[in-house]
Amino acid sequence: AHQLCTEIVAAPRCEAERDAARRMLPRLQHKLGLEPAARREQFPVATVTLPVGEQGVERAAAELLAQTWSSVHYVANSLMNGLFGLAFWEQIFAPVPGVFHNPYQSIPSDMYAQAFRQRRREQLAERLRQLGEVALPRELLSAWHRYYGYQCRWLHWRRLSTGLLERALAVIPAEHLLAIWERMLFDPGENRRGFPDLIALGTAPGDYRLVEVKGPGDTLQDNQKRWLRFFLEQQIDAGVLKVEWRND
Repeated sequence: AHQLCTEIVAAPRCEAERDAARRMLPRLQHKLGLEPAARREQFPVATVTLPVGEQGVERAAAELLAQTWSSVHYVANSLMNGLFGLAFWEQIFAPVPGVFHNPYQSIPSDMYAQAFRQRRREQLAERLRQLGEVALPRELLSAWHRYYGYQCRWLHWRRLSTGLLERALAVIPAEHLLAIWERMLFDPGENRRGFPDLIALGTAPGDYRLVEVKGPGDTLQDNQKRWLRFFLEQQIDAGVLKVEWRND
């Protein structure tokens, strides 16, 4: 069991399988007399106390961060999912046999299955290579204008303006986006969720921060922990902002 769990963690089929193996490993190591791997994760956490308002914790946190950043946007999953959809539009809607059953589908039927990447392995590998060689701001903004208004479940057009795209792509390094897209392609169904609530943007390349906001009594979900863990590994600036209320 220990050997199988170790192999699964190294090469999982999906995020759920990796999570299950990681939960079992410490118990198996303990039974075998091995030193259990550390399980407690230390994500960057800051705590602020704000006056009670009607706008909710995310909006209140965004207003606070806007005092020190050029702009702050409440994006949750919409920004990164939208960038993914623009980057891989042609591959998502590639004419793979058996995945489109009517002309109004906003994604192929295998979009959230392991088969999605397996059936398009060569096309996706080629697209990743292309994205690593082009200027991403120009490429993705061109895609936005080309596909605007068409139905795609990855894009919420009303939440993805060209202004936000321009500001985000001006500071998010291409290598960060490519790493994020690789992880999303590994398990599209699971990894389309769990992105931090806010993105705080500076003015220079690399000057941005992803912020997960938690109000009183709220805790991190598994998919949020996975993304925070990934951001730490990739040296992407991300953390948790805990909001506590005060009555003025």
